[in-house]
Amino acid sequence: MKFNNFLEFSDYLDKLGLFHMDLSLDRMEEFVSKLGVKGSFPVIHVVGTNGKGSTSTYLTNIAMEYGLKVGSFTSPHFVTPRERFTINCEMLSEYEWCHLANRVMEIGPDLGLTYFELLTCMALVAFKEHGVDLAIMEAGLGGRYDATTTIDPDMTVFTPIGLDHEKILGATIELIAADKADAMQRCGIAVTSIQTDEAMNVLRSRAAQLGVKFHLAEEMSVVSNLSPTLTGVHQMQNAHLAACAWTLFCDKKGLEFNEIHVREGIKKAFIPGRLQIAKADRTYILDGAHNFHAFKALEHELKRSKIVLDAIVFSCMKDKNIAPVKDILLGLTEGPIIACGIPENERACLPEEFTERLGPTVITAKSFDEALSLLSSGDGMVLICGSLYLLSAFYTKYPGFLIKQ
Repeated sequence: MKFNNFLEFSDYLDKLGLFHMDLSLDRMEEFVSKLGVKGSFPVIHVVGTNGKGSTSTYLTNIAMEYGLKVGSFTSPHFVTPRERFTINCEMLSEYEWCHLANRVMEIGPDLGLTYFELLTCMALVAFKEHGVDLAIMEAGLGGRYDATTTIDPDMTVFTPIGLDHEKILGATIELIAADKADAMQRCGIAVTSIQTDEAMNVLRSRAAQLGVKFHLAEEMSVVSNLSPTLTGVHQMQNAHLAACAWTLFCDKKGLEFNEIHVREGIKKAFIPGRLQIAKADRTYILDGAHNFHAFKALEHELKRSKIVLDAIVFSCMKDKNIAPVKDILLGLTEGPIIACGIPENERACLPEEFTERLGPTVITAKSFDEALSLLSSGDGMVLICGSLYLLSAFYTKYPGFLIKQ
């Protein structure tokens, strides 16, 4: 198979099915072996439930302050899959994306890669061809069978682990943590941020079994009073975790730790949809909160900042258990809550289902545009949350907010 342009590749990617999963690593291991990528560049692997994207972005920007060429692989994307991997925070051209997709097909024509595996393989080819000095790889889902686990990273960084994707990873914190803990490499290095006791016990136990040097960020004195641009107490924790991971990486690679570079990297880091304030026709707060841990962080920050919400636009997927976040969501505003469908996404919760799941007080809309039309006039503060696909609808309408303002 050969792709002649980016549109052809995009169509193929859509047909693969974003949520088709095959929980095994045989295909990835075969591709990685054929590519010969192991050892081409050091890798920091970021695993967890919440904060992976932010922590990965902080690490990328810190490394760039050192003058390193950094390949970053994150997920999901908002508008185009080209957001998923970058070189020094820059997306690659559509032409190069076709080239990378064709290279993957040449190397492993009969592997039957899934959607996420294909993008992981393309990222690895890109990083090798661009000669990156470091790759920051964010796990997509779990750790045990995640495609990014096959690259033998130099370090595993654990962000907070919570309940999410229970139907795939398990119904308890312990089961989910056990899956993610398997991302650790034998005799490797790992560092974790704040965890529940259940998750921490699992991580400690697995690290001991594998002979991993296991570090707690909260016990490390690295750089105090960091100043991330991203808002929220949880972002301070993510930034501290990144700084701790970086000092461990410096120790392993013989780099001199530079506090100024760390501070500047943290300050410059930007990722959309993390308590982002967007002033368009009115003032919006965009946040990707979609599980209990993320909603608690959102609630805390709104109260801490004394932000009064005039309305909320919310959406979620059909398979999402919203019971744990229902009370938080309903308590965030005294104004209307508009629950909207995402008609272009077959997995999205249908508008008629929201009343049953959230109660009769919510207003329903068939689409994001209809939800916006139901908002009252004026410049009230509107929160958009619940699904990254909902945020994607916002960024498609207002693409300028995908970059730092």
